[in-house]
Amino acid sequence: MKKLLGIVVLGLLLTTNSYADLYDLKIDLEKPQNTNSLFLLKNGYSSKCQTSGIDLSASITMGGSTDTADLSMRIDLNHSVEQNKILSEIYFEIKHKDGGGSMKLDYLTPIKKNGLTGKSKFIKEDIRGDKDFTSEMKPYTNAFKAVGDMLFTEASRNPKYGKPLGNKSIDGKQIFKKMINAFAKSVPQQSKQMKRAASHIVKNSKIPISKNYIGYSIINDEKYDLIEYNFKIDYNGNIPEYRTFTNEFQFEQIAFFHSESGLPSIVYDIVPNSDTWMNHKMVCGIYLNNSLISEISVPMLKDASKLKNIKKKSKKKLEKKSENNIIDQLEALNDLYKSGVLTKEEFEKGKKKILN
Repeated sequence: MKKLLGIVVLGLLLTTNSYADLYDLKIDLEKPQNTNSLFLLKNGYSSKCQTSGIDLSASITMGGSTDTADLSMRIDLNHSVEQNKILSEIYFEIKHKDGGGSMKLDYLTPIKKNGLTGKSKFIKEDIRGDKDFTSEMKPYTNAFKAVGDMLFTEASRNPKYGKPLGNKSIDGKQIFKKMINAFAKSVPQQSKQMKRAASHIVKNSKIPISKNYIGYSIINDEKYDLIEYNFKIDYNGNIPEYRTFTNEFQFEQIAFFHSESGLPSIVYDIVPNSDTWMNHKMVCGIYLNNSLISEISVPMLKDASKLKNIKKKSKKKLEKKSENNIIDQLEALNDLYKSGVLTKEEFEKGKKKILN
């Protein structure tokens, strides 16, 4: 169980040409002609992402003994934008034959007047469950608190809010050290060893991070911007254990962001990694004033038949929207004509323009 929790913690520290498929996703990728508009977070929107029903067989330490049991896990990553601030929640729940429990952590990130995000801060925690669960979870709270320092920053997959979407390259050495230091807080007995290893790896490696805006896709009648995220360690040292670790520490992903709200959605792993089991089971919904407007998942976007039905529904929605919009415009034009604001010639000219 401790090893599993460690994987969860480390994973959460990171999330006009048209192409028929993007890797094995059955979506159309559109490359925008204009990327000068600012990417902003909007009040009233929220994103709710959940991975549930994960059954894992693992070794669980219970009261000093090791027992093999079925684990059922649920992970939620939620964000809501209210009054120019982002309220974030990380929730996960573990159940096994002898008990289990849950942990919820809340964070707050301010949004500045220019659209940039400020420093996130940890607000509170709520741990519930049996004695074994709560005692094993307690050391991880410090690591989760440190997650707050990296939410909505360049250390995350998120783009730089308040700026146009584009391509960005970052030297990831300090970010990698922050991640390891945060994780080290959950295992104080190994903290010095982990920090020493991180310092050695940073000194003997190149750690490039890149975030490239590759375009957008219309899914469920909603526009999603796609960012290709790459985080890799090119280790040049001579310690075999570190080389094994750094070879596995490679992230090549596509992160989806809801365009209108600016909020993060699903993550697709181009190359499978330690987080893939979580990312590819996650279902993400976008809400406006608590009403669901779109929901997507990696399995859905990999299923051509499901996506085909969604595209048909989206097309009908768009056509209906377009028809309603034309009717509204004609009615408004007619009112202006009847009230004498427009001449008959101006009315006919306006009607022709709307219908064309």
